Amino acid sequence: MNETLRSITHRIAGVVLIAAAFYHLVYLAFYRDGRRLLRDIWPSVGDAAEFWNNLRYYLGLTSQKPSFGRFSYAEKLEYWALLWGTFIMAATGVMLWAAITVGNLGQRWWLDVATAIHFYEAVLASLAIVVWHFYQVFFDPDAYPMNWSWWDGQLPVEHYRAEHPLDLETVLEAGRTATANLETQKPAPPETARSDENTKPGEIERES
Repeated sequence: MNETLRSITHRIAGVVLIAAAFYHLVYLAFYRDGRRLLRDIWPSVGDAAEFWNNLRYYLGLTSQKPSFGRFSYAEKLEYWALLWGTFIMAATGVMLWAAITVGNLGQRWWLDVATAIHFYEAVLASLAIVVWHFYQVFFDPDAYPMNWSWWDGQLPVEHYRAEHPLDLETVLEAGRTATANLETQKPAPPETARSDENTKPGEIERES
């Protein structure tokens, strides 16, 4: 019974993972914010310089902490590793789920290779989450006790200024633009009829 429950739970988790990955791809392709995310998180030549400068900073070779944009080289690396790992897990998982079909279509060793890749990719992903991601979100002294952006996508301005100073002005400018747009869209104050010594009968005075 326990083996059956484990098997069913494993497959449900696999389907959820594939569905989430598919939704994310749709978001990247068809939504404006998704396309902007893809542009910002795409690897660039500057990432190598960021890595080198950050390494020098933590080795004490320079006192100047490197400045990052919306995504640092480490965040880009983690994102693309997640995307690649999800593809590997999905592909090999489907192969093992449809083992009879795959065995009939190809060689038996395909399933052996898929089993090894699926297992070791799961181990690698688990280690990356526990060692790397948990540190960045929970145990990093700058984020302790928790970086709440994993929950609501929001980060205090002070933290963002320290971690992503090159993108801070862009975020603040977007906020100012959104506020200004809301102000211009507010309906005008209602017109009310007032009758006093300075208002002639039949005139309308707009409340200020």
